[in-house]
Amino acid sequence: MARGLLTVALTAGATLAISGAQAAQAEVNSSRDHLVVYDNNIENLLPASCADGYLYDRFLAYLKKQSVSPDVFTIQQISDIGQLNAFTRRLSDELPGTYAGKIAIAEPGSMGYTSTCGKMKNQQTNAVIYRSDRLTYKGATRWRSDAPANPEKGTGECRNLTPTKTSQDRVHNIAVRLHDKLADKDVTVASIHWPTGKWHGPDCAGENISEANQAVDRLGGTLRIVAGDTNATTGRADWWNRARGYGFRDPIAEKCGGRVCTKADNTFGEHRIDFLLAKGGGGFTGVATVTEAMTGGKYSQHRSVTARVKY
Repeated sequence: MARGLLTVALTAGATLAISGAQAAQAEVNSSRDHLVVYDNNIENLLPASCADGYLYDRFLAYLKKQSVSPDVFTIQQISDIGQLNAFTRRLSDELPGTYAGKIAIAEPGSMGYTSTCGKMKNQQTNAVIYRSDRLTYKGATRWRSDAPANPEKGTGECRNLTPTKTSQDRVHNIAVRLHDKLADKDVTVASIHWPTGKWHGPDCAGENISEANQAVDRLGGTLRIVAGDTNATTGRADWWNRARGYGFRDPIAEKCGGRVCTKADNTFGEHRIDFLLAKGGGGFTGVATVTEAMTGGKYSQHRSVTARVKY
C-alpha cells in the first residue's frame, strides 16, 4: 500500500502567539505529571451568520470556567495561517498561558465549491496548538491521509488522497515534537483528519492509523498523542484494534467501558468519529466528551474530546 511521505524538520520555528490579559477563573496546569489535552474539529471557526456557522465563543467560555487551561489543543479544518494566528492570539488573551501553533499547510487550496463564507470555508487544514510558556517546539512532520486509488468509486489500493476536483488539503496531517520544560520530557502530538465517506476514506482507516503511528514514532518522545477527526467509527477497517496493537489507549473507551460507547460520547451526529489517543503514558484523568449541555449550546459541528494525559 502507498505510504504518506513524511518530511521532518528538527529546527526551531517562530512562535505564533502573543501574550495578553489572562482569564480570572482558570489557571495554568502546574503539574509535572500530565498534560491537559483537547481535540476539536473547529469547522473553520465560522461565525453564526454563515451557513453551518456556530458560536465558538461558547466553547471558549467553557474553557475559561475550567480549573486549568489546555496545554495542548489539536484542531482540524482551520482555514489558514492567518486564522491560526488570530486564534492563538485570542487564546493567549483570554486564557491563562501563552499559546503558539503549527499548521499543516499555511495556505490550503480551495475545496472547490462556493461558500457563503468564502475563503473561510473553502480552505481547510489542520494544526497543533500548544502552551508555549510550558512547551517548546522541536520539530514537525507532515503527511497526507489515504483513500482508495479511485476515491469516488472506492476501488484500488490505499494511497494519498489527491483528487483533481478539490485540493483536499484538509487531509494534510501534522505532528509536532515538543519539549515540556516543567516535566523535562518530550511529547509528540499529531492532529489528523482522514477522508470522508464521499471519498471512501473509512475503507483506508487501517492504513491511516498505521501512517499516523509511523509519524509520531518517527518524531519520538516519552509520550505520543494522535488526535483528530477520523471520519471512521471504531469498527471500520479494524483501525481501532490496530491502534491498540500499536500501544495507543483511548480515554473515552476506558471511561465508557468498551470500544462502542453511549450516545453521550458521540462526536458527530450518531457516531463517535473524533478521537484522542495516547501511547507511552500512564493513563488518563478528567476524561470527557464536551456536550452542548456543558457549553450552553452548539459550538461546532463536532464535539470536543478532552483528557489529562499522564506521563
